Amino acid sequence: DIGTGPGFVAKAIADPVGPTGSVLGVDISEPMLHLARGRCAEKPWVDLQFGNATQLPVADEAFDVAISVQVYEYIAEIGTALAELYRVLRPSGRAAIISSDWKSLVWNAHDEGRMQRVLTAFAEHCAHQDLPRYLRPHISAAGLQLTHLQVIPQFNPTYDANRYSYHLANGIRAFVAGRQGVTQEEAAAWITDLQACGAAGDYFFTLNQYLF
Repeated sequence: DIGTGPGFVAKAIADPVGPTGSVLGVDISEPMLHLARGRCAEKPWVDLQFGNATQLPVADEAFDVAISVQVYEYIAEIGTALAELYRVLRPSGRAAIISSDWKSLVWNAHDEGRMQRVLTAFAEHCAHQDLPRYLRPHISAAGLQLTHLQVIPQFNPTYDANRYSYHLANGIRAFVAGRQGVTQEEAAAWITDLQACGAAGDYFFTLNQYLF
């Protein structure tokens, strides 16, 4: 699990892999690895290590499957990262990559100007805003064969804690404050606007993610 973060994917794949196999989660954030270790504590066949997607702490041809969920858009050296994924897979291995096209984002707000200012500041959060649009040539160049491509839409017609966009909004609020002229007060007002859309019944969020 490349870029395991808090370990959700590592934990999810631990049961089908089972204790006769092994799962490795790699991340560059020690706080995230701490959360992942707690989440996977009852799965001793799950190992969680510090490591970068462009230099995985793994021997050649060590794994049957490699997974990376919403990670490669944050890595400038996408070719190097995919070459590393290829290196650690066995000849018959398979990979699953999920990447977001942030330019596909549609998000309703009562104050459209403020929404655009917030999203413009948020664009700084990753190296590749629309990676899925040009990921296929990089996959081929790394030596991998693309056998499946699928869109996974995130569609939230309501604003509540069970929705993807609710948690995304809180992360965006923390990120954009102080960037490109967006103040903490404006970021807070943006959240209030989303809440108002939810209360008025005209909340709308959609984002396309892609499985390669």
